[in-house]
Amino acid sequence: MIQNLRLYSGLTLFAYVFMHLINQAAGIISPEAMEAIVPVTTGIWQFPPLEILLLCAAITHFLLATARLTSRRSLRLRKSEWTQMVLGLCIPFLLFRHIIATRIIDLGFGVDSAFERVLLDLAVFIPSQGVLHAIAVIVVWTHGCIGIHFWLRLKPFYPRWRGVLGASAVLVPTLALAGFGAASAEIIRRTEEGGRKYVFGVLDAANVNDAAVKFYENALLPGTIIAISLALAPFVVRQIRQTVDRIKRGPMLSMPNGKLIRVAPGATALEALRDAGVQMASVCGGHGRCTTCRIHCGSGIDQLAAPGKIEAAALESIHAPRGMRLACQIKPVNDLAVAPLLPPNATAQDGRRPGGLSGSERQVVSIFTDLRDSTRLGEKKMPYDVLFILNQFFAEMTEALRESGGLYAQFTGDGLMALYGLDTDDTETMIRDALHGAAGMLRRIENLNEHLKSELPHTLRIGIGIHMGEAIVGEMGPPGRENISAIGDTINTAARLESQTKKHGVPLVISKAIFDHGPIPLPENAVMHEVALRGKDQTVAYYALENMPELPERVV
Repeated sequence: MIQNLRLYSGLTLFAYVFMHLINQAAGIISPEAMEAIVPVTTGIWQFPPLEILLLCAAITHFLLATARLTSRRSLRLRKSEWTQMVLGLCIPFLLFRHIIATRIIDLGFGVDSAFERVLLDLAVFIPSQGVLHAIAVIVVWTHGCIGIHFWLRLKPFYPRWRGVLGASAVLVPTLALAGFGAASAEIIRRTEEGGRKYVFGVLDAANVNDAAVKFYENALLPGTIIAISLALAPFVVRQIRQTVDRIKRGPMLSMPNGKLIRVAPGATALEALRDAGVQMASVCGGHGRCTTCRIHCGSGIDQLAAPGKIEAAALESIHAPRGMRLACQIKPVNDLAVAPLLPPNATAQDGRRPGGLSGSERQVVSIFTDLRDSTRLGEKKMPYDVLFILNQFFAEMTEALRESGGLYAQFTGDGLMALYGLDTDDTETMIRDALHGAAGMLRRIENLNEHLKSELPHTLRIGIGIHMGEAIVGEMGPPGRENISAIGDTINTAARLESQTKKHGVPLVISKAIFDHGPIPLPENAVMHEVALRGKDQTVAYYALENMPELPERVV
């Protein structure tokens, strides 16, 4: 609701500014032309209901914008966001004189703010104010265009129209400034030719009186103080709030790499991450519209407040799975494990991609398979022959996965990673399928050795490591080239176990967790070993096996 108010109030103000600039562009013809089109441009805004709407829009937009700035816990913003914010804060200072000299004294003292009279002020009496007016045109229009860009870039049609809209964004203020300059030059020429008679004639026709002039002069200092105070107030309030926040202990965000990030009370996860230097995508500027700041939430998600209307609609639009939230919308009050799901340079198009499996945390069985002595192939065979052998190897391995319901998840040069359990939550089923897949790999490597006997310089051997546990599974990789894969301790452990096959000289290393949770009996005389995990204090127990355990029939 609040975001919509800010958007609609901004669009209302932008419509008025657009008409005002069209009015000024008519100055290329003459000051009289500017006055002639007033009834269809700025004049319609003097209709009482529209004037009240315009005033309410100005107040609402400024209050909501400054309130958002005040509520920000982090000012690590993109350059475009900083530009829009700074330009917006400059607008009251640049425009208050113009507003007082036109509409306020018009309503309060019966002065006619005709273009000829206003141009006389800006071009002859107070040229410095004319320069400020020209700067204000650029500042106000640029601020509005950035806001329009932030809004439209989430729309599918925007890329097709961006060039046209960009050209219009340059053309409109250019014509307005050209019209203002041409009309000002004409007024200066008339003043030089007509002298005092012309000047007083314009002032008398506009009913400029001493009371209006005195009011304008007396309002300059208070207006300047108020405008500067309005620009600085959000930063002062932020500083006070940050001082208070330092006293309080906020919750912690834990990242996949083990980094802990403190969240200031009331801050969003996006603000906390950016304040800690974590690069995060947020195409819509943190308004919950683009989903590019999507994260996976692990432990602590149960303490998060349910998604609001805006976040819920955004998550529904991409069919987000459980655990996916928008970093710009959640305000953690307890410790929370998070993992960004899109790269920092994600675009609006990336944000429209369905969530699907992206970042879903689930129980899986991970298999790492490595081809032994693959470098020796390159020493004995031509490159083409090596590629032929490797392609045959991968074809056989993936066929073993297909038969057992596994997923080919990652290519590692002379090996692969496979996942089981993506289409079932039954632990025994995924373990049984994974071991059937491993058995198929061993069987197929024997068949491949027989089939390629005349082509091989040595017998092909493989090492297989198998482990199970929780992992984050989903589409990963650069935009446009994603594939379903997994990350987490479970995956790292499986890779570590595969490397133990070399140490023991066996084709199979299976973690103890597989036998603890599955229907597969432990082979007789199997000896349990332990290995420390890289970067961690704990160890993992496993069995090094020469042969595959006895497996029950797989149920298809």
